[in-house]
Amino acid sequence: MSEHPHALEMLDLPRPAPGRLAPVARGVYRLCMPVAFAPGHVNVWAIEDQDADGPCWTLVDAGFPDDATRAHWLQALTGDLAGRPVRRILITHCHPDHFGLGDWLAQQTGGRIWMSLGEYLTAQAWFGDTPASAMDLMAAFFRQHGLPPAQTEAMQREGSRYRRTVGSLPTAMRRVLPGEVITIGEDAWEAIVGHGHSPEHLSFYRAHDPVLIAGDMLLPTISPNTPTLPFEPETDAVAHYLDSIERFRLLAAHTVVLPAHGDPYRGVGLRVDQLRLHHEKRLVQIASLCEVPTTAFELLPRLFKRELDSFQTRFAMGEVIAHLNHLWQTGGLRRLHDTDGVFRFTQP
Repeated sequence: MSEHPHALEMLDLPRPAPGRLAPVARGVYRLCMPVAFAPGHVNVWAIEDQDADGPCWTLVDAGFPDDATRAHWLQALTGDLAGRPVRRILITHCHPDHFGLGDWLAQQTGGRIWMSLGEYLTAQAWFGDTPASAMDLMAAFFRQHGLPPAQTEAMQREGSRYRRTVGSLPTAMRRVLPGEVITIGEDAWEAIVGHGHSPEHLSFYRAHDPVLIAGDMLLPTISPNTPTLPFEPETDAVAHYLDSIERFRLLAAHTVVLPAHGDPYRGVGLRVDQLRLHHEKRLVQIASLCEVPTTAFELLPRLFKRELDSFQTRFAMGEVIAHLNHLWQTGGLRRLHDTDGVFRFTQP
């Protein structure tokens, strides 16, 4: 891992008021949509574009599906975005704070959704009644990692939170392939695929006058959740994520990074190093806590100091299981399948 003597270079750019645009790079503008949960906002982006009919907009991400965000979009569409039609809406990934308003925004603007097939089909699975998204599957998976029946039963009673939150999904989209180059205005933007946080996350990179719309892959102050999902129970999401962010080392050192949460910055290589170090420390910590056979659930209060509600427990369990899977598959821990059907992990 390379050594960097300095901290990230946070750019001295004003955070726009909700419903307003603020320039962040040539032809690229930021909209900051407040949300009622941590980290308190999500950034979406507008890029000046041009098609056969004249000037237009390409948007990146749609935001969380709540009334406040809808109101902020309507203000922007009749204000700072007015005068240019929205031709397309690029989606980084299917999580509700990024894709949740995709269908609504497409209907409001006439813009077409562009996204990866993996994210589109995952959204459809979570939204619909499919075996891979069944709450019974999640409950059984978490019970296998030590979550008590009372808590798994509460999750089952909640049903599909994704469907309740998102409300509607587009029935068609334009697929973006990993590595595809998209022309926006006069610039070429490369779609860079990432894994670990979501199935087929896309970031968008402009090499000329370098800008990276990073989505959730390179957040400046927090590490994105890297969960193991019930339909991939033994996947090493940590390795997938760390392998993915290595691709960003190839980008120009002075690239402006536009994250989905937090403020723009420079220092892409440093941020990759910081995120790798975060996971390395977490892996060492988890391994040290498994002197005796331990379940993922038993690790939660030792890793998370605040009390977790049912929804936060889902994220925390997925994250811890991913780190346990990584340690097990790389020889750092042994996995024991006890007679009660529960997986426990212990040092070799």
